[in-house]
Amino acid sequence: MAHEIDTTTGQAAVFTTVTPPWHGLGTVIENAATSREAIALACLHWTVEQWPIETVDPNTQVRYTADRHVANVRTDTNAVLGVVGKQYHPFQNRDAFEFMDSIVGDKLAMFETAGALRDGRIVWMLARIPREYRAGSDDVIKPYVLLVNSHDGSSALRMIATTVRVVCMNTLHLALSRAAHTSSKGGSKGEGISIRHRPNLEERVREAREKLGIVAARFDQFDEELHRMLDRQMRSLDLRDYFHAVLPTPADDATERKKRTHRDTIRQFHENFENESNSLAGVRGSVWAAYNAVSEWADHQRRFRGKGEQQRAENRLNSTWFGSSHQIKQRAYTSAMAVANSN
Repeated sequence: MAHEIDTTTGQAAVFTTVTPPWHGLGTVIENAATSREAIALACLHWTVEQWPIETVDPNTQVRYTADRHVANVRTDTNAVLGVVGKQYHPFQNRDAFEFMDSIVGDKLAMFETAGALRDGRIVWMLARIPREYRAGSDDVIKPYVLLVNSHDGSSALRMIATTVRVVCMNTLHLALSRAAHTSSKGGSKGEGISIRHRPNLEERVREAREKLGIVAARFDQFDEELHRMLDRQMRSLDLRDYFHAVLPTPADDATERKKRTHRDTIRQFHENFENESNSLAGVRGSVWAAYNAVSEWADHQRRFRGKGEQQRAENRLNSTWFGSSHQIKQRAYTSAMAVANSN
């Protein structure tokens, strides 16, 4: 996987609080930041302008204007982030942060991490919601809204409901499939709520306020699901079948290396199921503990390639939030709910 965190200004465009173990990137601060502080800490104080596009006939050198498209250009580096239609209106970084302030209410949103990927093509910010859920007296789960915006035209701005399990910093994106049906054209298929790049910021904020209600409802639904998983104990056979459903056995003709990796991973799942963070009062032996055995591997123990610790951490972050680790955890969560709801 290629280098992802934006370093075009000579500094990693990311900050975080208390250095979450799966993250470990960029500037580290002690407490969550306001939107104004977050923009500076994550090196996101640049804007995007739309420049006209020309093409040149290689034979005659005659120039032609692409009337229906413009280039989204990052003003501090003059990098072309993407080519979009003229109907597309950039959602500036400062607007995205202010937007998050406004929808969480009275500028109470506190940002615990933010940054840019792929030279600024993708920007994210993670805002803490002032509430928490408990799987037990010592197992606290905090809710967040992850805001993801593209400057290359690859997607609309997205709001994603996510949680962090404090005891081991596992993360979970909560699918918003109902929201996808009401989201903008080109919705996210359950991967958050899309907000179109409209020309009027007030319209976008109004649209997002409505959909924030869906996010809040999803957190309440998660609380119910969490307790269903806690109430169901895993029998040995259930546990084995669950882990193999999450990570299917390789085909007979698979390489020995794939088979060995699969065995080692399943063994790690079982070890995680019994470890200290999953042996807390009210958690031990439950479906919730089984889900977290997978999530802990995906967030912390799965190996990633890269030139040096920095790049491996970047690749881990990208996979945890947007890539294959996220997909594995979604599959694990869906399977866990199937077990919790079974007789």
